[in-house]
Amino acid sequence: MIPKTPPTVQKLIDDFNKSFTSLEYSNGKSLTLFDEKSGAYYIACHLQTKDIIGKADFNATIDEADDEEGLYKLNRDITENQPAYGVMCADAKAGRSFEDIVVEFDKSYSPSLPLKIYGGQHRINAVQSAKDIKPDTYHGFRVYFGLSKEQKVEIATISNTSITVSNDLLDRMREQLLGSELRDFFQNVGLLAQNQDFSDKKDAIVPTVRVGRSFVVNYWKGRKAKNTDFHIPVVCKTGGVADEYFAVRPTVKWNDPDFIEAGRQLNILHNTQRQKINGRKTDNFGQFASKAISLTVVASWSYAAGLYTKNQPLKDILYGITSSLGVNEDPLNAKALSEARLKGIDPDTYRGLGARTNPDEMGRMLEVFIVLVERANVKKISSKLANGAIQSYEAKKQTHNANKSLAKI
Repeated sequence: MIPKTPPTVQKLIDDFNKSFTSLEYSNGKSLTLFDEKSGAYYIACHLQTKDIIGKADFNATIDEADDEEGLYKLNRDITENQPAYGVMCADAKAGRSFEDIVVEFDKSYSPSLPLKIYGGQHRINAVQSAKDIKPDTYHGFRVYFGLSKEQKVEIATISNTSITVSNDLLDRMREQLLGSELRDFFQNVGLLAQNQDFSDKKDAIVPTVRVGRSFVVNYWKGRKAKNTDFHIPVVCKTGGVADEYFAVRPTVKWNDPDFIEAGRQLNILHNTQRQKINGRKTDNFGQFASKAISLTVVASWSYAAGLYTKNQPLKDILYGITSSLGVNEDPLNAKALSEARLKGIDPDTYRGLGARTNPDEMGRMLEVFIVLVERANVKKISSKLANGAIQSYEAKKQTHNANKSLAKI
């Protein structure tokens, strides 16, 4: 049984029916439906192409409506270069009727675009491309009304699970529900531009929410560490689930000067790494250029930043790898990291340091920064340093495991 529609929701439905001429409403068959799981009210209806042109908002958000210059959208970007999207546009121009486009009727922000898209942005974009050829084609919509922030995220999440949607987009939607602190911090330190959101898929330049969360978790883990004997950073889970981050987030001091400095130094490292790799003619692979925001490097470097945050001389060494570089030198020496391995132990398929995210790789990469800061005579990452760090980590691991076994005797 469908519960009685609240007056505030009914008012929105009446407004929608005045603004749009759906096939169902025109024939007196419009029904208000109720999603028991989310507690949301919606109607299923069909609208013509000509009625939705210029009315769909691809930047649906849960952010404050009075800050339209800083809105951050829930859904993913349009990927017009994908073959499947090209077929979709061709189908629309041939009169294809698309179904189950999910929107919310909401005039609280961008009132000229009242149909806030939560699912089906590619289909609507394809429909709009056919406006001059097939303006009278009907398309199926689920139109929601009066959604709360939690309902917006849930509806957007469910709507996007019926397509191939990246876990990074799900992370971004969940982070919006938690608040803007992570995004504000990354904008503040320069890893995101002002009014820029995290990438909804892996990107060589713009970090994802997973990268951001891994930075936060490991910086504060490192800051609490007592010594450098044996530590393993972590990479946060993805797909909307990140237990380590959810546990740490409430305690994070977003305005802490040392924390902000670490973020800014990561931005310098990222930009310097990209500039150095892109500015040379050899060994200029894309994965080398984006090495600084690869998950393993971010997690390990930020752990080290937390570890040395209160030791100015050692912190200066860690942050100083972006200084005094030769013409062809990148601060992370990505080629040396890619070629590092433990002979007789690592398989032929081993891709070097920073390529994978299992615990041993995290520990090895952290050891690179520890050896650099505490042991190296020349404060630059080299092939000898990278290989030595692997051996150092493996030795620490053996000692750690032996001590655990001895403790049980």
